[in-house]
Amino acid sequence: MKDLSVTQQYLLCVLGKRGKFATFEIEKVMCLSTAGLLELLLDGIVELDDKKLSVKSALPNEKSYLSSIYNFIVQKQPVKFQKVIEYYSVTFTDRNINELLNAVGESLVQKGCAVREKGGILGGKNVYIPDEKELDTVVQNIRAELLEEGELSEDIVALTALLEKSGDLMRYFSAYEKKSIRSRLKEIKESPQNEMIQKVSEYIDTLFMMFIVAAT
Repeated sequence: MKDLSVTQQYLLCVLGKRGKFATFEIEKVMCLSTAGLLELLLDGIVELDDKKLSVKSALPNEKSYLSSIYNFIVQKQPVKFQKVIEYYSVTFTDRNINELLNAVGESLVQKGCAVREKGGILGGKNVYIPDEKELDTVVQNIRAELLEEGELSEDIVALTALLEKSGDLMRYFSAYEKKSIRSRLKEIKESPQNEMIQKVSEYIDTLFMMFIVAAT
């Protein structure tokens, strides 16, 4: 498998055959920006203290696709976790999320994991069609870790949690496998080793509820 980050793997898994997702699919929008935040947190580039984010180190060149998130934190730090996610999801335009999606999408194109095409209603937007073999490799890697005994890697825990939140995880597994997957997900949620993932998961739940309440 190509060396893909959590954010790159997440986007590859949710793009679908059309190479995009709609901005009204709020779960996917929130989880893409959260994937970027989690990646920065897990790599020690930013830190989370009392629900507020601050920069710890410079953004590496190889992670330039996360520059919009990183720069927002730099400008607003210390900034609440929810403010960063709201910047991409609770706005009057889709400019912010499109900037992030295009940056991550281009990084997938550069790695040979997706092909850029033109799409959308008027055919003027970039869409990123996943390479089926690369997507299958990511899915098989998730399957291998979730369905086999042994400790899960940090990246797989994060990716699994994000795909579950966005509603995309179970479409990659058979009915027979889903029972085992749900049991494994329960272990992930209850494990004290996944404290960071649990915190972020709680923040996403809170934001989802806020969005639902605001929309009703």
